Amino acid sequence: MGLKEFAVILIWALAANANVIVDDTGSSAVAATISSTDSPSTEATVSIENINSTLALSDTAAKSIEDALYNEVVSRDFNKAVYRTAILYGDGRDSIITNVVNRLIDNGKSQIFDYAYKLTASRGTFIVRALFPWEIRMHEDLLFVKIISYPYNFALKYSLGEDLDDEKIAYGDPNTKTRFRVTWKFVPYWIGDRVYFKIRPIDIAYFLKLGNTVDRDGDHGAYGSTNHDTDRHLWYVEPVRHKGKLLFYIINKEYNKLLKLGQSTDSDGDRRAYGHSTRDFNPDKFAWDIDLI
Repeated sequence: MGLKEFAVILIWALAANANVIVDDTGSSAVAATISSTDSPSTEATVSIENINSTLALSDTAAKSIEDALYNEVVSRDFNKAVYRTAILYGDGRDSIITNVVNRLIDNGKSQIFDYAYKLTASRGTFIVRALFPWEIRMHEDLLFVKIISYPYNFALKYSLGEDLDDEKIAYGDPNTKTRFRVTWKFVPYWIGDRVYFKIRPIDIAYFLKLGNTVDRDGDHGAYGSTNHDTDRHLWYVEPVRHKGKLLFYIINKEYNKLLKLGQSTDSDGDRRAYGHSTRDFNPDKFAWDIDLI
């Protein structure tokens, strides 16, 4: 049995909701469990049942289905979006899904991460791996990355030592060579109707957060702490396509501020990391490049 036929058989499973199981070490796994906490949308769209057909779709019909799927994702009606995606993939209509993925990226929709997470949690990993950019799959357990500032080409890292609060200060390092110190893991947590991430290096359990005070510029300093039980430790990600490159804004849940590097360098040539004082979506200042290790 091929994967696409398997996708059709698993349509009922793909309509399930996702939970995150977090163990005592802080690691997580996506669990394919079924919940009734999300209510399906009742809006009338293109009939899902009519998608699964061997007949060729007209351009108008294909665009209508594409729009329906896009709107389901943007409105966070993931039950219906996952179900529709399974039928489209099983029927060989990959191009419609790909068009939606590209539209979500081009329009800077963070829902693309939620969409990919829900598909993965509903046993649709093969769909995500086939049709989504790998960067959108950062919720997967075995993806490790470098987080590189687009404007400066500095790699995110922590200080070697701790401050008076036993926390590590977050910096950007001009040395982007792959090593433990600049290798990170995005740990997913499904909260409410979206996926957030806790961000940590792979070798030490210090979770990225913003400090609770601001400096004279209105910025929050970025730190790593061993505890990770506040919204200051949660982040969501928005895509931005800029000059032909797929980049990302990393945004703190508590303060809704964008992660950035400071303009000046210290005596070691490093830049301090902050949460920016305003929501300025300028990729030349605040975007990050996520590099797969």
